[in-house]
Amino acid sequence: ASVPAPDGGSQAPHIDVSVFARGLLQRVVTRIYFADEPANATDPVLLSVPEERRRTLIAEPHGDDGYRFDIRLQGADETDFFAI
Repeated sequence: ASVPAPDGGSQAPHIDVSVFARGLLQRVVTRIYFADEPANATDPVLLSVPEERRRTLIAEPHGDDGYRFDIRLQGADETDFFAI
């Protein structure tokens, strides 16, 4: 189910994440979306990410264990982070 957005619209269910790590002078911020969520198709924040990079924000179902989401700080599959 969609969740309210600050502008009165709606967003897909997601988790906001801040990452702090040695070597990072400032935290990095991202979101985790769920692969099987239909509301992803209309989420304004997810749609603002280039299509080829959106997959870095999507958690995939992982058997009976829930979802799997890997945060990558660098490289070709680096997780997309947001400027806040």
